[in-house]
Amino acid sequence: EALSLLFEGETNRAIAEHQLNKASSRSHAVFSIHLEVRPQGDMDERILHSKLHLVDLAGSERLSKTKSEGTVAREAQHINKSLSFLEQVILALGNKNRDHIPYRSSKLTHLLKDSLGGNCKTLMLATIWGEADQMDETLSTCKFAARMMRVSNDANINFRQDAEALVQRYEVEIAELK
Repeated sequence: EALSLLFEGETNRAIAEHQLNKASSRSHAVFSIHLEVRPQGDMDERILHSKLHLVDLAGSERLSKTKSEGTVAREAQHINKSLSFLEQVILALGNKNRDHIPYRSSKLTHLLKDSLGGNCKTLMLATIWGEADQMDETLSTCKFAARMMRVSNDANINFRQDAEALVQRYEVEIAELK
């Protein structure tokens, strides 16, 4: 079921052509899976909760290189703005003396708050151009990945209370006390 939703999302993703890429994605893609593991006993009120975010970021685009116009140019501006907000969050997380992290700057950074600086394990894969004339983009991607490496997270097991099981336990305790 999850794979069919992933493929459906991929088919709905906007793609456009510009001078550097004939099939350029015009948005970021986030596929989130939320998992809950409930214990077998009906009296245990702890639920293990996990999230998995698979994120495909649209690459930044220099309009001077892509020669994009109209809708594609506006999409590139939105992509670049979103990546800039992500960069600000990563820089803030890399600075241990910083009090405020601007997660609310964009929907992307707010959605990925736990993955960027929270209670999780994070893995980043960076793809780069293999062509010499794209060296600027390759260096920019490598620098971004290096900044991301400075962010450290403390992953813990996430439990939350199952309200129904808790109520059941209290009802049993109350009945025993009567």
